[in-house]
Amino acid sequence: SHGYGLLQRSRGTASLRRSLNQAIEAWNTFWFAPADPLMLGIIRLLGGWMLFYNLLIWTLDLEAFFGDHGLQPLDAIRTLHEGRFIFSFWLWTGDAYLWPMHCLCLAVAGMFCLGIATRVTSVLSFLITISYSQRVPVANFGFDQILGMMCLYLAMAPCGAAVSVDNLVSKWWRRRKGLPRKSAPIRFASARMASRLIQLHLCAIYFWSGFSKLKGSTWWTGEAMWNVIANQEYQTIDLTWIAWTPWLAYLISHITIAWEAFFIVLIWNRRLRPLMLAMGTAMHFGIGA
Repeated sequence: SHGYGLLQRSRGTASLRRSLNQAIEAWNTFWFAPADPLMLGIIRLLGGWMLFYNLLIWTLDLEAFFGDHGLQPLDAIRTLHEGRFIFSFWLWTGDAYLWPMHCLCLAVAGMFCLGIATRVTSVLSFLITISYSQRVPVANFGFDQILGMMCLYLAMAPCGAAVSVDNLVSKWWRRRKGLPRKSAPIRFASARMASRLIQLHLCAIYFWSGFSKLKGSTWWTGEAMWNVIANQEYQTIDLTWIAWTPWLAYLISHITIAWEAFFIVLIWNRRLRPLMLAMGTAMHFGIGA
């Protein structure tokens, strides 16, 4: 009887050890299994273009937003951030360096978009993104926050290993040296890690976006979307015809909350993933409208 008990405990310990090893292996596979950097290269191309576009828009009225005595005076912003460390090179530069610094940032953003010296320009692009955001906090939107998040994770990965000038130069160099062509793209553990960070961060953003909407009564009644649609300040195209089909505005409001709140779970289901992505695409096109 005593020997049988020892045998059972031994089997239980071995089973627990196997389960623990499987969990560790699954964790490492999820985060660090080498991945093709192609998707990160595409994200870098699109994200880099949005950063360049964002800086280009600031150019239209640069002095009003970033000048020492503009809409958000430098002294006022320094007072706002007093007592805590906030990185922004705009807090340490004045009007004398305004345009040269901005032109340099445009050049770096363009290089990052095209994938030139990406290991360096990716880090600089992240610093540029947060520097502009911290300098004009009143003018910040979700776009700036998402851009900062994307640039941070891209800086942690070989985002220039595909769809980039760096990759083209590497291939040219190998041909010139007579080195054999790579039979398959190199996979990187850091590419997997950066992709997972982007995925999980987006899941968290959508979840809290949907959850926070529940604090507003108009999202419960379904009126929230109509309040935005009827506001001419937000209109790209006229959608006020929805007033004659009010159920549509209510339906859009409730579907938006459901999609955002459950995205964090349902997006990991392979069968539901195409539907969730299609709904998200439709939602963001709707925001544009």
